[in-house]
Amino acid sequence: MTPIRIILADDHSLIREGFKAILGQSNRLLLVGEAEDGAALVEIAGKAKPDVILTDLTMPQLNGFEAMEQIRRRDAQVKFIILTMHEEREYILRAIKGGASGYVLKNTERIELEHAIIMVNEGGKYFSPSVNAILVDAVIRPEGGELGELTAREKEVLELVAQGNSTKQIADMLKISIRTVESHRINMLKKMKVNNSAELIRKAIEMKLL
Repeated sequence: MTPIRIILADDHSLIREGFKAILGQSNRLLLVGEAEDGAALVEIAGKAKPDVILTDLTMPQLNGFEAMEQIRRRDAQVKFIILTMHEEREYILRAIKGGASGYVLKNTERIELEHAIIMVNEGGKYFSPSVNAILVDAVIRPEGGELGELTAREKEVLELVAQGNSTKQIADMLKISIRTVESHRINMLKKMKVNNSAELIRKAIEMKLL
């Protein structure tokens, strides 16, 4: 049986090493390339001819969405599985609209990841259980909401923003990366349909969420 050719893209070397070890335990899977940013992913995908690409979303140079768009423009046959810690509805829906066939969280077990890759390679779709729940909610409530739809983490970030903390201070307090805090800020601005933190805080006060 011909192994499924895979490229792994993530800007954290420890995470890449961990998933490389997981992939190496299966004789069904063959890692043919790895990338530490979106630009490198686009370049490597053009040379390695993968069947399936596992990619994170938040990466330097090009993010996962941008890299996927460029690669699919060149080769519509390659399959994408988003491998990320982001469970936000906006990320999931944007990934699917962009052509991803799978969306798997980084805390997945080896058997689940292998199953996802095989299913996607065969033309199917695979989403982690919690992602499936979000997709069902998106079907039931397609319009989404504003502040009432913020995730628990976004509400934490919102409260810390309102207290006057900087992005770095919030990252340190919540023990997350600065980039993750910035992503939460962007998501909240989009959900609230506001342009900056001042407008976000004002609207949150109006809606009695602060």
